[in-house]
Amino acid sequence: MANGIVATNLNMQVGEKKLLDNVSFTVPSGSITVFIGASGAGKTTTIKSVMNLYMLNSGDIKVCDLDYKDSGLHYKLGYVPEKENFPKMSAWNFLFQMSEFYDIEREQISKRIQHYADVLNIGDKLNISLPAMSSGQRKRVMIIQSLINDPDVLVMDEPTENLDPDNREVFYKIMEELKKEGKTIFVSTHNLAEFEAYATYCVIIAEGKIQHEGPVTKKEGLRKIYDKYRPKLAIEMSGKILYKD
Repeated sequence: MANGIVATNLNMQVGEKKLLDNVSFTVPSGSITVFIGASGAGKTTTIKSVMNLYMLNSGDIKVCDLDYKDSGLHYKLGYVPEKENFPKMSAWNFLFQMSEFYDIEREQISKRIQHYADVLNIGDKLNISLPAMSSGQRKRVMIIQSLINDPDVLVMDEPTENLDPDNREVFYKIMEELKKEGKTIFVSTHNLAEFEAYATYCVIIAEGKIQHEGPVTKKEGLRKIYDKYRPKLAIEMSGKILYKD
C-alpha cells in the first residue's frame, strides 16, 4: 500500500531565517499521524508546503505516490487550514462552490454537504453569511469542505481549535470512521491529551527540524513521546514569578 505522504529533504528559507531545515518524514497510509511542535516550530509551513501553497527552496513531496504539484492530486486531498479566509457569502454557497472543483454530481454535492452539516450540528446554519458565523461554526464549515470529495488523505492544521466540547467529540468520531475506511489523516495540534486516544503515529518538529517520527503505542503515548524528544528549554528568570505589592 502506498504511503500517505512522503516528504524528503524539505528546505525553506526567508531572508536569513531557515523555516524548514532538511525536513524528511513519512505519514503511513491509513494512519492518524499527529504533527507536534511548539508555536513557530515549522508545522504550518510544512503543511502548507505539502498542500503546494508555499514554494520550497528544495525538497520533494509525494502524496499517494503522486508529486505534490500534480494537478490531479486535489481529487485525493482534503485540507483544513489553521486560519480561514472566507468570502462574503453563505456557508452553503461557499461549500457548493468549493465542491464544484471535484467531479461530483450536483445532487450528490448537496447530499454530502447536508449530511456533514447535520453531523456537525450546523445543518440549520448553512444560510448564514460566513463572516457572521462564530469561529467554531466557521471551523466546522472548513471541516465539511475537506470531506466533501471523500479524500484519501486529509491534511488538517489545528482542526479542533474553537470547537466546543460536543463538536470536538463529533470530530473525533469522524476521524475514527475515516481511519476504519483506510483514510490517511495528517493533523497538526497542540492538544495532545485529546489526540492521545486516536493517534497511531507522530512526527515531532522543532526549529524547522524533525526531532522524531514513529508509532504511538499504549505503552508510550503522545505526551510521553513529546516529553522525550522535544528540545529542552533553557529558562532564565530574575526576581520572583509572582508580583506581590
